[in-house]
Amino acid sequence: MGKRAVRRIAAGALCLLLILSTGCSGKDEARDSQKENLDKAAIEAGAEDANTETGADEKKQKTLEQASNPQFISNGIRRVTLVKEGEEFLCISHEPAEYKMDFDYWEVLEPYDENATMNTEVMFEMFDELSSLAFETPVQNEEGTDTGITESDTCIKVEYVDTVDDSAAKSMDEADTEAEIILGKEDGAGGRYAAIAGNEEQIYILPEAVIRMIYDRTPFDYILKIPALVSADTLKDVEIAVKGHKYNIQVDTASDSYMFGKKKAEKEEFSDLYQAISGIMLVSEIPDERSREDEEPEFTVNYHRNMENAPDIQVSYYAYDDEFYSVEVNGKTRFLVKKEDVETVIDQIEEIF
Repeated sequence: MGKRAVRRIAAGALCLLLILSTGCSGKDEARDSQKENLDKAAIEAGAEDANTETGADEKKQKTLEQASNPQFISNGIRRVTLVKEGEEFLCISHEPAEYKMDFDYWEVLEPYDENATMNTEVMFEMFDELSSLAFETPVQNEEGTDTGITESDTCIKVEYVDTVDDSAAKSMDEADTEAEIILGKEDGAGGRYAAIAGNEEQIYILPEAVIRMIYDRTPFDYILKIPALVSADTLKDVEIAVKGHKYNIQVDTASDSYMFGKKKAEKEEFSDLYQAISGIMLVSEIPDERSREDEEPEFTVNYHRNMENAPDIQVSYYAYDDEFYSVEVNGKTRFLVKKEDVETVIDQIEEIF
């Protein structure tokens, strides 16, 4: 996906935050809703809490059926974990919540957390690739063939709704079945040996090209390039700190009321400023961790929510070098943004207040 498309989707996401009739509940139509809604929002615009490590850990544990011959569809997948050489480097999970927009139900729990916003268009590309893998007919290997299954430390774990009916899959929030796909060695003919955990005597050959597509993406490829996605409908106020000065934005979307400090603001004024504050684009993951024991952020945004179960979010920007700022979201620093983008937003805030 090109930079222009990424910016279009991210801009659409920010516009969608300001569509006050969107709501934050309902059945997940995530397969198409993010792309359709974000594209629509972008065109119209002209263009959880740090105390919660993973929502999944807090859910009541449900026993899932262990599949021996898995068959799933993209809209039936509820969780995918990619393990390579014994290391879990990606975990995508469906985590519905009342305060979220439906496409925001998806979270990148590894290596990020619930504050990273999923790009569902990229996610479903991977789900389509997974769903194309067939486990219907095992192969007959010659005696002595080294498949690499026994010693493999690379696998794909999938939790899914056990149906191939698209409507039935979409109607269910939780998975009822799981499968662990063990990946062995290449077969020398464009395939990869594979087996299902618990049924390792049955060997399958999967297309190596598909496996490479699944594993070649980085976690950063799966997220929208914005620090945090916070719907305006869930806001009570936004506190901003810039160079020792503090500013407050009061938000009440239900009554269409907005205040910049003690000054009443029009909806369009609020929308413009809120999109600018929330729309500083992530450039890359941070290449190294730096100690900031006595360092103060240049710019901090605190999103305070109006729903009891919706977590407040703090986004802080720290000087990194002459070109970039690092971004800290709820105490965790993972990404870089352009310094000039942050300074442009700061100038806009100071001009308004």
